[in-house]
Amino acid sequence: MKDLLRNLFSIRQQRKPAPVGPLPQVGSTIQRGDIKMAVSEPVSRELWDWLVLSGWRNLPVKNDRRKGRLAPEGALKTLIDADPQERNRAHSRILEQAQPED
Repeated sequence: MKDLLRNLFSIRQQRKPAPVGPLPQVGSTIQRGDIKMAVSEPVSRELWDWLVLSGWRNLPVKNDRRKGRLAPEGALKTLIDADPQERNRAHSRILEQAQPED
């Protein structure tokens, strides 16, 4: 009911971005907006700082039921292997290739 009223009167408020968390562990998930990416490799401090500046955060809940899009498999490996000068271009390709999750 509250949800209906918020929509009806346009009083919905945008959520603030999640706070920056610690380095994500292998097997966890990070997200940027509605895009989620699996952490399949250890992330260096330098790469994590870059990801945070690009809008990525640790997923705030353990069982996230919100629908969104998934980054392609191996996306993090692509960012790790990318030259720091080419990382922005690789990141853009990953965001474009994100597919809706089932």
